[in-house]
Amino acid sequence: MKLEDEFGDVIRKARAGLGRSLDRFAAETGLTPAKLEQAEQYQWTPDAATVRKLATLLGLKAGPLLDLALQRYEPAPTAFDQLGTAAMLQSDFGGSPVNSYAVWDAASGEGALFDTGVEFEPLERLQAQHGFQVRYVFVTHTHGDHIGALEQARHRWSPTVVGSQHEPLGNAQLLAGNGQFSLGQTSIKAFPTPGHTPGGLSFCVDGFGPGLPPVCFCGDTLFAGSAGRPMHSYAALLKSVREQLLGLGERTILCPGHGPLTTVAAEREHNPFA
Repeated sequence: MKLEDEFGDVIRKARAGLGRSLDRFAAETGLTPAKLEQAEQYQWTPDAATVRKLATLLGLKAGPLLDLALQRYEPAPTAFDQLGTAAMLQSDFGGSPVNSYAVWDAASGEGALFDTGVEFEPLERLQAQHGFQVRYVFVTHTHGDHIGALEQARHRWSPTVVGSQHEPLGNAQLLAGNGQFSLGQTSIKAFPTPGHTPGGLSFCVDGFGPGLPPVCFCGDTLFAGSAGRPMHSYAALLKSVREQLLGLGERTILCPGHGPLTTVAAEREHNPFA
């Protein structure tokens, strides 16, 4: 699966997050505004020395940023498909794929969705295939591409919807901080990861079986090789990425809202925002 972000996306997000205009940052780098804009729009790849300078000025990790510039980072396959009781689904939002996920406990028959995407039919087919009861819908954030099918899921299954009090949803259980849930033997820990939005939540799920790693559904806070757009707070986003998500166990599978799956170990090494 293609990375959600390229080199240009990363430097544009970091520049915007730091509040630097294109003209101001170009002056700091010694580039012309036109040349910097070309880099952000994938039309020009700077040399290695320039990439390292950009990384220093933006507070990013130089090695991973250079790997993105040279298109030599691709996350290794994860153990997600080995979990047996978890699935990833994709729906199309204006030509952009959006990830949503499901987890279920085979013994109890209880299941949960993590975001819904914008297409209800794939969710309905998955639930029918595995026969679990949709007990929860956990919402990472309330952007339309992630909850477009929420009302259909509510109408069909009457689940408990869990979100953040900083992004209210009607008839939902709203968390002020951490939360703890379970599906049979499967445990789910919810914790705030704001920055992309004020009420961003991530959900760490464990208990798939001996030797199997936990997974973390992180919405648009982190992508493989990148991070979400800092629409709420860049400082909060960096803290969420560096302290919360990358502070998890290195075997943890990270399941973003867009782009491929990755792991904590891979992102510690390869993410410029780490």
